[in-house]
Amino acid sequence: MFVLALATGILISLSTPLTYLCLAWKTRQAETAALTHQIAREAQEIIISNSDNLEYTVLQLNNLVARYQQKPDIKHIRITTHRITSEAALTTTPPSLFDTVQRADINVRGTTPGYVEITATLASTIMSTTLLLGIFLGLALLTNMLLYCLPVSIVDENSTILRNMSDKLKRTADELSHVKSILEQTALLDCKTGLYNASQCIKRLDEEMNRILRYGGAVTLLILDIDHFRIYNDLHGHIQGDEALVTLAMLLKTQIRSNDLAGRFDGEKFFVVLPDLEKNQAVTTADRLRASIAIHPFPNVEQLPGGKLTASIGMSIYAGGSLTSQQFIEQADQALAQAKNSGRNKVVIYQASAMTTLP
Repeated sequence: MFVLALATGILISLSTPLTYLCLAWKTRQAETAALTHQIAREAQEIIISNSDNLEYTVLQLNNLVARYQQKPDIKHIRITTHRITSEAALTTTPPSLFDTVQRADINVRGTTPGYVEITATLASTIMSTTLLLGIFLGLALLTNMLLYCLPVSIVDENSTILRNMSDKLKRTADELSHVKSILEQTALLDCKTGLYNASQCIKRLDEEMNRILRYGGAVTLLILDIDHFRIYNDLHGHIQGDEALVTLAMLLKTQIRSNDLAGRFDGEKFFVVLPDLEKNQAVTTADRLRASIAIHPFPNVEQLPGGKLTASIGMSIYAGGSLTSQQFIEQADQALAQAKNSGRNKVVIYQASAMTTLP
C-alpha cells in the first residue's frame, strides 16, 4: 500500500510540471517566432520606404530594435542587411540551454537583403516549473511520510480515508488536465479579441496551401486594416480603441463561414482565410465584410475623415504553384497598400499584371 501510494505521488509530481514545461516552452518559442516575423515585416517597410536615405534607414531600424527590446524576456535583437546592422542586448553572453533563438528573413521585392534574429530567455519558465515540481514533490513525500508513520493496523482500519485521498488525487489530475487545455487554447488565440493569433493564422495558411498542392482547389487570403485607427486612438484613448477592435472581431466572426478562419495579425490589421471559394464568392465575402464595418455605428467617429470608421482590404487568391505563404501574404499586403492609397474603404484584388479595385 505504501509503495503504491509513493509511486503514484511521485508519478503525478513529476508528470504534471514536466507537461507544463513542455507546453510553456513550445508556446514561448511560437510567440518568439511570431515576433521575429513581425519585426522582419516592419524592417522591410522601413528599408523600402527609405531606400535612398541610408542614415535615416539606420535610425529607423535602431528605433525599431530599441522598441521591441523592451519586451519581457528578450535578451538580444539583431537586424542585419547587406549594409546595416542594428542590434540591442540586455546581456552580451552567448545563448544558453534556456534560450530560444528565432530568425526570419527580410524580403524586399523578391530578394532577401538581410534577416532579423531574436534571442529570448526561457529562464522564467524553467524557474516556475522547478517551483511547481518542488511543491508537488514535497506534497507527495509529506503525504507518504505521514502514511508510513501510521501503524499498519490504523491504515487498514482507515482504508476509506485512502480511497478519499485517491479520489482527490484523481480530481487534481483532472483539474490539471483542464488547466493544460486552457493553456493550449491560450497559445492559439489573441488575448484582446479572442481571434486566432498571427502564428496560428500563418500555420493555417500553410496547411491550406499544402492541401491545394495535393488535391487542387483555391484559398483566398484577406488582409484587413482599419482606416485612420491611430487618429481614433489619439482622439478617444486606447480603451475605446480596444473596444473597437473587439467589436470588429465580432463582426468578422458573424460574416464568415464556420470553416473560415479570422485572426488578428498585429495592431489594427486582421487576417481572414477563406478556403474553397470561387473568385466571385470570395469577392462578395470581402465586400460584405467591408460594408458591415462601414455601416456599423461605432461610437465617437464624427471627427474621423468621412465621419465613420471603415476598413481597407487587400485580397489575394492561391490556386497552386511555387508560391510560399510569406509571398502569398506579401501579395495581399500589396493589394492592401493599393486600397489605402486609392482612398481607403475599398477592396483591392492582387493580380500580377495590375491590381483590381472594387468600387
